This record gives sequence, C-alpha cells and structure tokens, in this order.
Amino acid sequence: SSSSLLSHCRCPPRTFLPALCKIFLDESAPDNVLEVTARAITYYLDVSAECTRRIVGVDGAIKALCNRLVVVELNNRTSRDLAEQCVKVLELICTRESGAVFEAGGLNCVLSFIRDSGHLVHKDTLHSAMAVVSRLCSKMEPQDSSLETCVESLSSLLKHEDHQVSDGALRCFASLADRFTRRGVDPAPLAKHGLTEELLSRMAAAGGTVSGPASSCKPGRTSTGAAPSAPDSKLSNQVSTIVSLLSTLCRGSPLVTHDLLRSALPDSMESALGGDERCVLDTMRLVDLLLVLLFEGRKALPKSTAGSTGRIPGLRRLDSSGERSHRQLIDCIRSKDTDALIDAIDTGAFEVNFMDDVGQTLLNWASAFGTQEMVITRLELTLLLISHISCLDLVPD
Repeated sequence: SSSSLLSHCRCPPRTFLPALCKIFLDESAPDNVLEVTARAITYYLDVSAECTRRIVGVDGAIKALCNRLVVVELNNRTSRDLAEQCVKVLELICTRESGAVFEAGGLNCVLSFIRDSGHLVHKDTLHSAMAVVSRLCSKMEPQDSSLETCVESLSSLLKHEDHQVSDGALRCFASLADRFTRRGVDPAPLAKHGLTEELLSRMAAAGGTVSGPASSCKPGRTSTGAAPSAPDSKLSNQVSTIVSLLSTLCRGSPLVTHDLLRSALPDSMESALGGDERCVLDTMRLVDLLLVLLFEGRKALPKSTAGSTGRIPGLRRLDSSGERSHRQLIDCIRSKDTDALIDAIDTGAFEVNFMDDVGQTLLNWASAFGTQEMVITRLELTLLLISHISCLDLVPD
C-alpha cells in the first residue's frame, strides 16, 4: 500500500514530516521554498491518514500554514501559489483534524482569504477554501470571541458570485444556527449582518420574483407590469435549507421573529407560492411555525425540533366535535369546491388553524387534495395576518 511504501522509503513520515513543518516556522524561509514544502506535505497527506497526526503534533505548524493566507501578496505569483497550496494542505488536514485547524485560528484566516483574495485564485482553490470553512464552522461555539467576525464574513459570502461559495455560506449558517439551538442560546447574533434579508430574497427568487423582497415592485412582477420571470430552479432546491434556517432562527429568537414579521416576509412568501410543489410545501412549513408563534406563543413550541416529517407540533388540535365540524371543510377540499370552502372560512365559525388527529392542517389538506386557489386563499389569510401584525408593536412571547 501507499502507506507501507512511505514507511520504507528513505524519507519516512515520522522523520521527514516534522522537518517539513519546521520549515514553515522559519520566518526567513523564501516563498518558493515554502511552496515546494507545502506540495511535499500535500503528497504525504494524500497517501497516508497517519501523516495528519504527525503534522498536528508539530507545535505551531498549523498556525503557520494559516498565517500564510493572511500575508499573501496577490500580485506576486509565487506568494499566491504558496497560499493556494496551503489551502490544499488545510483541506486535507480538516478531513481528519479540523479541531486543530480551528484552534489555530484557521476559520477567520480562510474566510478573509476567500473574501479578499477569492477572485484572484483558481476556482478549485476557492472551493477547497470553502470546504475548510464548512468544516470549521461546526466547531464554533456561541460564546466564541471571533463569532461576530465570522458572521460578518459569511454574510458577505452569501452574495458571492460563485454559487458554490454562496451555497456553502448558507450551509455554514445552518450549522451555526443548529449549534446555537443545541446550546440553548438565542441565535440573534447570526442575523446581525443581513442574514434574514438575504434568506427572504432567496425565497422570493425561488418563486420567480424579479427584483427581490426589498424592491418596491410586487414579487413576481417587474416594474413595467411584464410577466413574472421563471422561478430559479437552483434556488427552489435550496428552499428547504432556507425555510429550516428561518424556522430555527424564529424558534430560538424572539428578536429575530419580531424583525422578520416587520420585514418583506409577506411579499417573499407570496412570491414563493409561484414556485414548484416543493417550494410551496416548504413555505407552508414556515407558515405553520409562524401561526404557532402568533396564536399560541413561544411556550407552545416543543423542547426539541419536530421529527423528520418537518411538522411543527403545537398547532391547535380540536376535540371530536370540532373534528366533525371541520369534516365539512375537508369535504369541500376533496371535492375541489373552492367557493364553498372560502364561504365557510369567511363565516369565522371555523378554527383555521385546525389540525386533525394525524397532524394535518387545512393548508396540508388543500395542497394535497384541493386546488391552487384553495392553497393561495389559505395562505393569503396568513399573509394578511402577518402584514397586520407587523404594524403592531408586539413581540411574540
């Protein structure tokens, strides 16, 4: 095997790797020597997982590799090549010892490299750097002193022209939000640099909006009244991640919920309804959560997240008599009698947040067995309510 060959060659890892790492600790070493050294280290890491432990064992070696990304001279080809090779080394190390890279300050070093130098390096290096960031974000704790710098950098990368970078930043935020939730910490700091605005913009784009939720144009229409643009299929595939992240932020933070209800949320949701079936169903999940927060309060949320079905426990269940009365609405849905359904809801005699004994809401029934008009009518009621509440000085408890 490759590992056996290394152990019997004239330069076995146990002696040669520490020597290579110590070259990086020599501040007087020229860039061309360091670049060759980094390539040699990459070779060892490629053929043997055991080599990672030996590199980590050299005090200061990982930090020296990270620092090369900070001092890179982009107008100097040798310096730039060295930085790119260091990224490759860090990527390989992170697959086995990401904690060591994180403790050496690697996260913010690589984030700064992507933000400031990403447009001048090879695309595969850029993607490797983002892979390093994704692994290191899983090590970030809510109380970490570098959190705000990390969030600011990730927020800027959400708008990066390279989709692999922007998508990676989105996944990093999802990872950080989950970590906040597991620690029982309010995730509001994650939204400090425009995260929710970007998520709403992506949600709107997935449904076919032209100008985004912050625009004065109505989602799905141009300012000239032209037909809506086609939904972005790539963004449509991201809606699950977008909705899950928004849901995690709302579940964990009254402040984020307060700000979200006063944002372009209704417009983004309305636009998302123009997307494919998956986009609509994912949007409905967020609607369910917001209904719980608005009508029952934060105390109605479960201690842990919902199961793999994505259903939000806590929506109001009715007794047997209530279920019988709502059979009328379900029958209207099954028979696709849109007018009868709307008339029944307009009477105000029915609990619109009804959930049956298997956890299905009227919105779920309408999307599964009804017409598009039924789904839109039900969601329009929610959007109207959210728009109304956004005018009030309230924060859901």
